[in-house]
Amino acid sequence: MLLRTIQVNNLRCFERLDLILGKKNTIISGGNGAGKTTALEAFSLVCQGKSFVSNRSGDIVRRGAPGASVIASGETATADPLSIRVRKKGAKTEIFLNGKPVKKASELATSAPVIVITSHAATLLTEGPGNRRALLDKTMFHVEPDYIEEFKKYRRALRQRNQLIRGRSLRKIHRAWNEQLIFVGQEIDRKREDIVLRLNAELKSKAVSKFFGELYFRYLPGWDREKGYRLCLSQAWEKDEQLGYTTVGPHRADLALCDKNGPVARNLSGGQSKFLVCFVLCSLTKYIFEKTAKKTLVLVDDIAAELDDVFISSVLNMLLKQEGQVVLTSIRPMELADFSKNADAVLQLD
Repeated sequence: MLLRTIQVNNLRCFERLDLILGKKNTIISGGNGAGKTTALEAFSLVCQGKSFVSNRSGDIVRRGAPGASVIASGETATADPLSIRVRKKGAKTEIFLNGKPVKKASELATSAPVIVITSHAATLLTEGPGNRRALLDKTMFHVEPDYIEEFKKYRRALRQRNQLIRGRSLRKIHRAWNEQLIFVGQEIDRKREDIVLRLNAELKSKAVSKFFGELYFRYLPGWDREKGYRLCLSQAWEKDEQLGYTTVGPHRADLALCDKNGPVARNLSGGQSKFLVCFVLCSLTKYIFEKTAKKTLVLVDDIAAELDDVFISSVLNMLLKQEGQVVLTSIRPMELADFSKNADAVLQLD
């Protein structure tokens, strides 16, 4: 997907904003409070059907306006015309793709990969495991179309098993749901691990090793692999019944960034963490492109926050190597070195 234009109506501070994008690299510039983050938010809304800041209409609709909308035009990967319109009004979100209504935002999101790098990017390594699992799953959604259905099957089986546990049903009633959890859960685990193996290969590059030495992700599947998922489910029965939910499985998986001495995420500075998250996200866009030829839209808000000049230069070089479009915000675009020189468009917000 290639976006050419964006029209924003009644989104936060903007009554109307029209942007013409560069074919590859675009910089959105402006002072504090000019609406740079809101402009990026518009891209997120039109490509994913939701905001990366807040999806509550009361937060994003301009005060006094009945609703907000974002309209984009461009072309598909096969160069066919593309138009997308997303409208937020009250609790309702309406999405239209080439004039036809789209029932679920996920249908829109799976058509075009999007990653967002914000000033809070470092929390991906330091906060709870849910976001790290979601990152693996979101990547696989784009790589294997069947993964979405597998994921839904697993969540449905997990929900049914948890309901039976809380209802104190007989243990034999759980067996059918256990079988589905085991079958689908092992498939999810296998595909997630494929991504982790790729990330670990990328982490060996000089772009990382020159700063940190040898790093790798330790993948924790959510059960003891030596015992196997089936045995772990069986052995966890009494604990599950006591707590009222299933305590083992892919829904409990995690990634731990490690060096030779063990986990390191808690020992990194904010700038180091942000750099590594940028590296991981850019590596995943490369993985998606190699597997599917899909080009990822990369949205970067306030790249300089917490990064020193060396890390900024390294991240900008990563962004310049992206196959898809990159939209980056900055207060001072001339400080973005080679990225500014290679920008197709520099858009100034007053």
